[in-house]
Amino acid sequence: MFKTKSTFRILGLACLAITGVWGQAPSAANEKNLQAMIDAARKDLRTEKQAMVDQAMGLEAADKSKFWGLYQGFQKELDGIWDVRLANVKKYAETYQSMTDPVADQIAVSALSNESQLTALKKKYYGVFKAAMGAKVAARWLQAETAMNNLAMLQLLSQVPLLQ
Repeated sequence: MFKTKSTFRILGLACLAITGVWGQAPSAANEKNLQAMIDAARKDLRTEKQAMVDQAMGLEAADKSKFWGLYQGFQKELDGIWDVRLANVKKYAETYQSMTDPVADQIAVSALSNESQLTALKKKYYGVFKAAMGAKVAARWLQAETAMNNLAMLQLLSQVPLLQ
C-alpha cells in the first residue's frame, strides 16, 4: 500500500525517549529535553504520514485542497488521542518495575477508552469525508488511516515490555 521507506521508525524513537529506562521517571532536567524530542518526532512523523496519505489517496489536484482541509481537522483531533497514548506509555514506563493493580487498571482503562475515542473519531470523519467527497474516497481514507495507525501502534508496542 505504501512505498515510503521509513514507516514510523520515528515513533519508536519517541517511545524510547519517553521511556528512557523502564521503571525510572525522567529527571526534571530531562523533562524539557524529552518534550522537545517528542515534539520534533511528531513533526517528522506527521510530515511522513502526510506524504503516505497523499500517495494512498491519489487525488486529482482539484480534490486535494478539499481533502486536506478536512484532514487538518481530523489530524488536530487525532493529536489529542495520541497525547493520551503517549502519556499512558510514559506512566507505564515510570511505574513498570513497581506496578500495582490500581495503576495497571488505570492505564488499561485509559487505553481502552482511548481506542473507543479513536474509533469514534474515525466514524465521525468517515462521515465528513463521505459527505464531501463520496463513499469511495472516504473508504480509501479510512483504509489508509487504519493501516498507518496500526503500523504506528505496532511500532509503539514493540518498544513496550510486557507487564510482569
